[in-house]
Amino acid sequence: MLTEDREDYLADGLLHSLRQILGIELVDHPRKHCSYIGGIASGDCPGLAVRGGGFNLYGTLPLDQEPDRNQIFRKLEMGWFDLVVVGNVWRQWGQLIDWRSLLATTPLALLDGDDDARLYPGSNTHLRSFGPWRPLVDLLNRPQCLYFKREWHPAGVFEHARARWMGLRTQHIRPAGFSIPAEKLLDPGLLEVSRPRLFPTHIVDGELRELLGGKAEYSFSSEESYNWDLRSSRFGITTRRAGWDCLRHLELAANGCVICFRDLNAKPASAAPHGLNCRNAISYHTARELLERLENLPIAEEQKLRRAAWTWAHSHTTVRAAAALLGAFGWRPEVGS
Repeated sequence: MLTEDREDYLADGLLHSLRQILGIELVDHPRKHCSYIGGIASGDCPGLAVRGGGFNLYGTLPLDQEPDRNQIFRKLEMGWFDLVVVGNVWRQWGQLIDWRSLLATTPLALLDGDDDARLYPGSNTHLRSFGPWRPLVDLLNRPQCLYFKREWHPAGVFEHARARWMGLRTQHIRPAGFSIPAEKLLDPGLLEVSRPRLFPTHIVDGELRELLGGKAEYSFSSEESYNWDLRSSRFGITTRRAGWDCLRHLELAANGCVICFRDLNAKPASAAPHGLNCRNAISYHTARELLERLENLPIAEEQKLRRAAWTWAHSHTTVRAAAALLGAFGWRPEVGS
């Protein structure tokens, strides 16, 4: 996996899992410091920590199982690897151009986890300033090159036309989304334990926050206190931000909250989060509409939604996301239950 020196929730969830699947030997190059134990914050500049504290995904990889990172360039020349994963195509296109001859015969997974429905390099800034797509057309159009897109809205006629103009074949595009380590999921036997609070401390919906109070910013200094706050709450509030997907959706479900997702019914089916719908979440349009629905929600329905949300999170663990990526290339790793 060709990485970069900042967090990327899509790529780093896959890094977490590819290091744990039996039979997979993964080399992260360069070393993704924030993914390893003790690496969430910068030692010489504490203010440069992982955004949001890095809870539930970062600082988890053990230090005693690191791979050999020597001679990566020469190993690529020799065809040493079975697959190369590029962590973020928008930020690593320069490396792709420099190394395109090395990558020309190895299966290639390009990850696009940005909050942007455009396909690389569909930013006008990229096109005007760099025009970097032309040297990459042959590389992008190899049958063994797949593009994994989080904010993928294939119904857009404009995006299809732009992709064809750039030479990118849309049949090489696959949907992708965020994932959470399986060990972060609440024991399912605890899902029905009484919860004393209606909502968590952090309420991201501004309209609802004005009615009920709560905090807009990150409120916890440790992962343990953050997760305990979620596990004490019956319902969890989430919304679309710059993009539809967010690790918070999974954190709420993994900790047993019923997901209340503002305007979820407006999300394109092809965009992550995949599989989140009216059967495992509550979609609402206004804060008052939500409060009225929750006031009249039968306990049995609440419990059914809670278990369905947890099941959805269980189907989006990091190991399952990695298995889906490998499956797109014809490999079927054993990932357990």
